[in-house]
Amino acid sequence: MDNVPCTYRISLKAAIQDEDGRILLLREKSGDWELPGGGLEHGESIKDALAREIAEETGMVLESMDERPEVFWTIHKDVGSPTLKWFAFLVYEVRVSGIFRADTTNDEAQEARYFSKEEAKKLQLHDNTKPYFA
Repeated sequence: MDNVPCTYRISLKAAIQDEDGRILLLREKSGDWELPGGGLEHGESIKDALAREIAEETGMVLESMDERPEVFWTIHKDVGSPTLKWFAFLVYEVRVSGIFRADTTNDEAQEARYFSKEEAKKLQLHDNTKPYFA
């Protein structure tokens, strides 16, 4: 372990299931599939952050979420910062309303589809999402 000060970037992800228990994944412009969600901003509550990210990426509305995360993992990534090298991911089971709306003005969420965990393992998953399906 190095002696560089350590800062974690917290990323909240949403596990949105359909009636068959399949998980919603979003295809980015890069072709990678990822769980909906994103970074927790300073001073923001977990629920507010997930609601914001879900709305931004899908156009859907967060109706409810579990109080505790379903899954937690960390990954090490070099992003060119001397202190930001670790990322922490928390996945919450949530319920949403509305329908998916693609936002073609950015690189995120070009398509949304539900997949079983076995189907998802065969996809080109974003590095941030792979541990969820491991």
